[in-house]
Amino acid sequence: MEQALFKHVTSSPSPKLKQKPLAADQRLLILQKLQGKLEIRLLFEILCRELDKQIDICRLVWRLDKTTTLIRQGQASTHQKSFALRFGDTCLGTLQYSTLYPLDDDEISLLHTYHRLLAGPLFNAIEYRKVKNMALMDQLSGLCNRMCFEQDIHHAIAMSEKRSVELVLFICDLDNFKQINDNFGHLDGDKVIKAFSQALKHAIRNSDRCYRIGGDEFIILLQPASPRSEIKVAARISDYINQSPILNTLNIGFSYGTATFTQGDSMVSLIERADRKLYQHKRNK
Repeated sequence: MEQALFKHVTSSPSPKLKQKPLAADQRLLILQKLQGKLEIRLLFEILCRELDKQIDICRLVWRLDKTTTLIRQGQASTHQKSFALRFGDTCLGTLQYSTLYPLDDDEISLLHTYHRLLAGPLFNAIEYRKVKNMALMDQLSGLCNRMCFEQDIHHAIAMSEKRSVELVLFICDLDNFKQINDNFGHLDGDKVIKAFSQALKHAIRNSDRCYRIGGDEFIILLQPASPRSEIKVAARISDYINQSPILNTLNIGFSYGTATFTQGDSMVSLIERADRKLYQHKRNK
């Protein structure tokens, strides 16, 4: 996944001056600017502002795990240099710089200094993001939880209102899930929840989000959506269930209902309409 944080307009390189090491008071000032910042975007914004005083960077990319973040979006260059970021024994990814000229030893030494100043605050920001993400995840299913849904639905509604991006709320639950717990036990019930969650992940696109609201109740936000989006998702879920050993063996089915956003809708009105369709679907089986 790649995302851009900043854009940069490159110009002709200015004559290079010999870079002096940062003095102790300069390092302290930069560290004060970085410390206490828990937004990764803000940390890199500060880093870029400081680097601009010393080095002409046209493009900067940060890679961590499987995520690529474009810190500075500019023209790619044949002159690239990558640096591993570490805080103690912890890897913080790599930064790849593109410049209009090869970096000399003084500039490389200067970047190492900046990276040492960045490492501690960046480590704290990454850990904060992990904890924040954990608070928004359902641990059993691996899906987002109700708290996350309540945050996302307001953003999705705002997108639909301001940009006319179609939104469909897809709510579903498992048929006769209580009997699974009663007849086979809660461990098998947990396996069913995990397997069905995989079915939901398999059924959606990268732009969609799915949530476990509680028990065997799930919600998917389809955005952008088309008139047939809900039908395609339901078909993919059914196909996955038919191919899943545990879901197929236990004869697991699901019921669903949907609501398409219209002007004036709220989270509550969307859920109420989708719920009514879900129970109608369940009754008609």
